[in-house]
Amino acid sequence: MSGAAIGEYPLCIDTPDGPVTVTAAHETVICDDEVQRASVTLHLSGTAYAGHGSDTEYALYDLEKRLPEGCTLRCCLSCRHGHFCPVGDADNEVFCVTDFEPRTKSDLYHVTEDEQERATRSRTLFHLCDGWQAQSEETYTYTSYLEHTKRGHTNETDPDLAEA
Repeated sequence: MSGAAIGEYPLCIDTPDGPVTVTAAHETVICDDEVQRASVTLHLSGTAYAGHGSDTEYALYDLEKRLPEGCTLRCCLSCRHGHFCPVGDADNEVFCVTDFEPRTKSDLYHVTEDEQERATRSRTLFHLCDGWQAQSEETYTYTSYLEHTKRGHTNETDPDLAEA
């Protein structure tokens, strides 16, 4: 399958004045059933911001770097309970793990291999629930959120786009 997928999601942004929920436009370009490029666009305080990447994860990293100073994403991608699948994840998917604290990615196998567990725990990267907690260096989370948002991630440091 090839083509484009377009959707909208509510996305919470932590701002210096408090959290704000905006509508994020999400577009992916698909070729041979694989996401080739993704973009996320939103309006915050009257200004448009867009992030682009090789997939939704990298588009959200890029978007966060483009937001005004002091603004960060508040969603499953940035939550300490949102983890990628250790054996390969789908674009725009994390697994919510609030009932135990994984210490390594192998601790996540049982919640991603069983179809019923997957269905119960699967979330979009944009999702936000009342259990959201910020990621930190002190707790293990199987995503690259802290790594990419701390080092100044841009499309140029996206390994898939750097090869293009």
